[in-house]
This record gives sequence, C-alpha cells and structure tokens, in this order.
Amino acid sequence: MSFRINIAILTAVSGVMFGCSSTEKVSEEGSTDEQEQGWDSQDGNPTHATHSYMTEYALDQLQGTYPELKTYRDTIVYASNREIHDAALSDATLEQLRKNVGGNNWGCDHPEYVWGYAKYFYAKGDKYSAYWYLGWLMHYVEDAGVPAHAFHVYHQSSPSDWDNLEVQATQRWNPAYGLNKSNPAYSDPSSYVAFSATWATGDFTSTYPGVTYYRTFFSTSPLWASSKEKTFISNRQGRTATAVKWAMQTAMTHWQ
Repeated sequence: MSFRINIAILTAVSGVMFGCSSTEKVSEEGSTDEQEQGWDSQDGNPTHATHSYMTEYALDQLQGTYPELKTYRDTIVYASNREIHDAALSDATLEQLRKNVGGNNWGCDHPEYVWGYAKYFYAKGDKYSAYWYLGWLMHYVEDAGVPAHAFHVYHQSSPSDWDNLEVQATQRWNPAYGLNKSNPAYSDPSSYVAFSATWATGDFTSTYPGVTYYRTFFSTSPLWASSKEKTFISNRQGRTATAVKWAMQTAMTHWQ
C-alpha cells in the first residue's frame, strides 16, 4: 500500500543534538511512496487498521492516569500509522529523518533517535510534535511484534511480497491478553522495540519449534487458518498491544 502524510508539523530539529547539518522543519506534505506495512496502517485502508487498534488499546489503558494522552490522542494514533522504513520518501525532511534513524524493512536501526526527538520537543514546549514522535516510536514497537519484522524476513505491501500473517491479521482483530512475560520496566521507551521483537520470535519458536519463519508460512485468511494459527495471531495482537502500553507508560514517566 502507499500512504499520504497530510498534516503539518512545524517544528525545529536540533542539528547538534541529532547530527543534522542544519536546523530542519518537519513538513508533512503528501508522500505516496510504496512502503512495507507492519500489520496494516490506516491510509487507504477501508478497515480499522491494526496499528490504530494497538495504539488505542494503550491509550485507553493509560489516559486516565496521564490526561495529556487524551489531549494528543489523535496525533499519537495518526503518527503510529506512519510507514517510515526502507523506501525513500519524497518529502526531503522526512527522508532525512528516515536516514537518521536508519529506517529499514523491519523497522529502524536507531529507535532511540525517535525518542530523542520526542524528548527534545517536549522540553521545548512543543507537545504536539513530542507526541507525534511518540506515536512514530509506537509504530516501531508494533511492527516488531510481527514475526516477519522480528526475524528480519523481507516483505513489502505489494501482493507478490506480502507477509501472510499481516494479511490475515488485517481481516481479524481478536487480541488475546494472556501474557507470558512481565513488564521489564525499561527507563527508555525505545528499548521496547527490541523487547517486542524478542517476544515475537520467542512466541514463534515455542509454538513452532524447529521451524524457520518465512512470509507465506501462515494462511492468508482466518477462514482457512488452523485454530493454532488463529490463537498465535490473537496472542501476537494482544501481546504487542501490551508492549505498546508499557512503552508508552515509560515515556509518560519522563513527562509527568
């Protein structure tokens, strides 16, 4: 799928802090670049996107404790649907940001930079931008919960390169919240990207021991998926949403 960025963030990014050559302004003018889709994102999507569901779950769990999350809810959900990965972006500023964080097919090499942007803008009093970057970071936590991302199995949004688990999950949001891990309580929310990936690979190897993951391993529809498949995907949906909640909670402890 392609996506279009259609709101504006008018912010300054510190070149010294993030290694840019000059102060940058993030303008979100429409990009229609072909992008990998971790789970599914909202743009051009007739369903309610999995990225939205996961972010909304975290917000629903936390906004009573952290009221600012309610204020910036739409911004966070919107940003969590951004696909900033390995494909070059037509917007020059977003393309520079993509390069800064090391965007790649399975996520990015440096999610800590995204959290650095969020902290920078919050300290400057630009909460809108801070929460936009928080939502962007949550996208990477969510993507890491997909085995294809966690195992670094190349896949894209074109039908010939689909990851079947993502295709099946798009059709059925049925999260299960039976957890087999507890919150590691990291001090840095970007640490939950790697944690989410480790959780995903661990779930797969324990459910399918001795199997090497490949993108067509799962069925493309819950209509002909086995009960084992459906249980696995339900667990991945619920556990990934929980990892997002923990990451978001950690971020809020820095800001409240």
